[in-house]
Amino acid sequence: MALYRDLPTHVFENAAAIGLKSKSGVENDFVSAFLQRHLPANRLRKGEDKDLKYKTQNLDKVKKKKPEVINKKRRKGLTSGERKKLKLFDIKKEHQSYEKYIPMHKIWKDYIHDVLNIKSVNKDNIHAAQERLLKADFHGSCLTVQRSKCLSYVGVNGIVLQETRNTFKIITQEDQVKCIPKINSVFVFEIGGYVFTLHGNQFCVRSAERCTRKFKLKGTIEI
Repeated sequence: MALYRDLPTHVFENAAAIGLKSKSGVENDFVSAFLQRHLPANRLRKGEDKDLKYKTQNLDKVKKKKPEVINKKRRKGLTSGERKKLKLFDIKKEHQSYEKYIPMHKIWKDYIHDVLNIKSVNKDNIHAAQERLLKADFHGSCLTVQRSKCLSYVGVNGIVLQETRNTFKIITQEDQVKCIPKINSVFVFEIGGYVFTLHGNQFCVRSAERCTRKFKLKGTIEI
């Protein structure tokens, strides 16, 4: 069934005046003549004048309004300020015991042996081991501050409890938790008879990001 209404009676009476040849099929002739006069040529070529009988269409191009996009930033988690207020990373006094973290250090030693493949390390492939060391995790390692611009940090030794982008938080054998900045500090640790050196200025990367990061060789300025 057609979707448009029947033409009024005066159209049938004046069919000849508007250019329709006969009274039979006046509806179809009128619609065809109307569309030929008013539809753009490009729409006529697409055959829209034939389709209008069976579905409703706008003769004029109507721009559809694009739905408004509301940019809502989804928070991924707590901000650094909120984490500090909640004290999520603070080490409580009852947990500040060097003896408690010795088992973690033993697990780390087994881990770093596998990462560096320390049994096969020699003078020829030591550089390959150093490259693997850059991407290792140091939670549980036992570091010693060899050099620092702050003299009070020099000689501090302990197990790493937390590592951030710019600091190592370690616990000493005196059960003291100290936060050592990486910048302007040099750390050393011994494993498998080899002593490895970490230059803090070149190590200011989160541990979770080091595994995918490409490191470039840079000169080191003596402290």
